[in-house]
Amino acid sequence: THSSVTTEQERLYHKKTTQQTYCLGGLIVWLGEIPDQEEHNKQKDNAHDRIMSQQIESTPLQLDPTTVAVLIVPFICSVAYVHFRELVAQLSAKSQDAADKTTKAIVVEKEVPSKKPEDDGTRSVRAQNFYGSYPKNTMRPWKNSRNEGREGDVVDHDKSAIKSFMDYPPDHRDVGTPDEWIPRDGRLVRLTGKHPFNCEPPVPELDKTGFLTPGNLHIIRNHGAVPKLSWETHKLHIGGGLCPKKTVLSMDELTTIFPITEFPVTISCCGNRRKEINMIKQTIGFNWGNGACGNMIYKGVLLRDLLQHVGIDIYGDVTGKYVEFIGTDDLGNKCGGPGPFPDEPWGEKVKYGTSLPLAKCLDAADEVMIAFQANGERLHPDRGYPIRLVIPGYIGGRMIKWLAKINILSHESHSCYHYWDNKYLPPQVTAEIAAKDGWWYKQEYIINELSLNSLITKPSHNETLDLKSNLGKTYEIRGYAHSGGGREVTRVEISTDQGATWNLATLNRQEVANPYGKYWCWLWWKYDLDVADLIMVGDSDNGKEIWCRAWDTSNSPQPEKPVWTLMGQSSNHIFRVKVHKEQNGAGDVVFRFEYPTQPGQQSGGWATRTADKVKSAGYGPISFDE
Repeated sequence: THSSVTTEQERLYHKKTTQQTYCLGGLIVWLGEIPDQEEHNKQKDNAHDRIMSQQIESTPLQLDPTTVAVLIVPFICSVAYVHFRELVAQLSAKSQDAADKTTKAIVVEKEVPSKKPEDDGTRSVRAQNFYGSYPKNTMRPWKNSRNEGREGDVVDHDKSAIKSFMDYPPDHRDVGTPDEWIPRDGRLVRLTGKHPFNCEPPVPELDKTGFLTPGNLHIIRNHGAVPKLSWETHKLHIGGGLCPKKTVLSMDELTTIFPITEFPVTISCCGNRRKEINMIKQTIGFNWGNGACGNMIYKGVLLRDLLQHVGIDIYGDVTGKYVEFIGTDDLGNKCGGPGPFPDEPWGEKVKYGTSLPLAKCLDAADEVMIAFQANGERLHPDRGYPIRLVIPGYIGGRMIKWLAKINILSHESHSCYHYWDNKYLPPQVTAEIAAKDGWWYKQEYIINELSLNSLITKPSHNETLDLKSNLGKTYEIRGYAHSGGGREVTRVEISTDQGATWNLATLNRQEVANPYGKYWCWLWWKYDLDVADLIMVGDSDNGKEIWCRAWDTSNSPQPEKPVWTLMGQSSNHIFRVKVHKEQNGAGDVVFRFEYPTQPGQQSGGWATRTADKVKSAGYGPISFDE
């Protein structure tokens, strides 16, 4: 039949019938109906008779829309029906239930709770599969200035018997303290005398170990005696006024009932670099140096899994709800009085505690963890054995060690330490003003997330570089940088002209981001400095400094000047190493590198000299008496 249709007629025919077919086909699919087969055959025969009755030989073929629909639409509908059967079913149901619209709407409202994704029982593991073997503890006993050991030191032939950190003998300097049973590395720099134990590793040791810190060289911050706890008897109590199902878990239950997660986290005291601030004016904190930071691989269970286990709806309303964490240690009352909460007065002894918003605890992207291992071993007593809280991207002061209680509450924690510690108060607020005017209870000044920071670890303090043998060469500068809140460090820059120009360092990115694109670890960087750039201009030997600063995804750099605050925390100003041109004993010209301070009571550092003291941003010049 089509062979006798002219080209123009054929084009018009196809255009018209195609439009009609799509319209009819769409209508039939919308209605979700396929023509009855018997009726379709009857219509097909009638259409065929009409076609054959025309004078096809002499007259161009004329097909009316009804005929076309009968011949072509069933085929289109059949194909459409296969591809759109789910849509057809839904629309048919909608059509059939039109009379019950109101009832249906109510049912849908009841079913609205957000769809919960399928939980296959697995959690993110970013450990040896990404970073290789755990770093080994390279324990060294303490030796005095004459490099003499002590009775009970591990000798070489005994080291084969060492299976874990706790197999080493305790440090004899702790004899007579509550911590005399705990092994500790002799290289750690003690910052608060014998007790309580607060320490940081020497910066050159951090430089040697790099991305993953051995457990024996990790920062330790203790407020009092280390609790002597047992895996077999310790319990984790989960309760509080908003807890649907109060629960007590043993350590074996905690480590077997719930899915396990494992990944590296950098923990830093927010007092890192405090000694630089104390050199401006004394704060109420002790002298942290530049090494109050470490990075280990933690293994544990996600807090959100525990909360779901006790009946918390992880997709429910979180407004005005908090999760409190209480440790086992008994500490002195920093406030010195009963505190502002009549229903929970503070006594002479208090527990270390803090709280987080429930929303933070339930956010899968934030990976808040209850940890029981670090670097493949059970936690060391100084680091929270048997369990501790790990909040990636937060300051160490929020990560409760020796965790005993988790409470779901309608308010923030009433713990003394939640208010009287880790505050970034304005520079003009002194200790007297803070106590008198209630500044400790102004929670807008609480410190949670780590600040962006970077430091130089190579060259080390007082290291020298011979000019004659290195002229025309480059010298590798190294260091670490980190941010907080999951933000990625995007660049580190070096300046040798006091910030007039900056050069990009090479970043050694070893961390694998979590499934939500967040970063919890420091990174290490390096920069090849032309030794010729260290040559001084003029006669002064203080004409050169090496500066470093970092940037993160907020596109904000570290500030140039330090900010003095009462607690001396979150100090993240540009790190500066002075370069002195001197002569060594042989008469050769060398460059000597000088850090701003040394940790604890160690002497040295350019910031300790009155002439080199920096001015604090936001405070103004500090008088000599101050």
